[in-house]
Amino acid sequence: MYSEIDTAQLEKAGDYVLSDVELVSFQAADGSKPKRISIRSLISEVNIYEALDQKNLSGTVILTDAQNVIGHLPLTGFERIEFKMFTPGTSRVYDFTFETGHPMFIYKIADRTGVSPRTQMYKLHFCSSEMIVNEQVKVERAFTDTYDNNVISVFRNELKSTKTLIVEETAGIRKYTSPKVRPFEAIDEFSKNAESKKFISVGMMFYETAIGY
Repeated sequence: MYSEIDTAQLEKAGDYVLSDVELVSFQAADGSKPKRISIRSLISEVNIYEALDQKNLSGTVILTDAQNVIGHLPLTGFERIEFKMFTPGTSRVYDFTFETGHPMFIYKIADRTGVSPRTQMYKLHFCSSEMIVNEQVKVERAFTDTYDNNVISVFRNELKSTKTLIVEETAGIRKYTSPKVRPFEAIDEFSKNAESKKFISVGMMFYETAIGY
């Protein structure tokens, strides 16, 4: 990835491009379109977390809010946050928009403090939709297939994800009965026992990046 960056477009280390950032209400009370509020001008800090040992993307935004956004939307949980963020000169984009990507979901408000009588600061925690779905469903069925196909099956059927999924082929047909566990737990079981079809190795990893899973 880094070898493909056009360094002529970078001005300093840590440079990034951030589009407009919108919060979208969980649902509209009057049956119309959900309410949208731009918070780009309120943002003090943006963090996106991506790791090999983390099943999904997550992140935080810190807002300095003098407009009482959390009261006007309001923020009650599971609101969408939509934006694009990328390093100048690279095609690798965190696309969290509804039109071309996959929105993230707010799941927690933390560190709320008053700055002045009319201004407050707080941190919004957001995550991929798969993290939320994982907490809501269980896998309770038998599998008789390769582990890579089992992962695909859980990813598409239980997690209901439409994101890009890149899977390495595994060797052998395996029988497995899932004892009513969460989708990520079932995928962990497949991953740790998977044997590569092309290489002599046991155990694989399942994680999300800007490209997909």
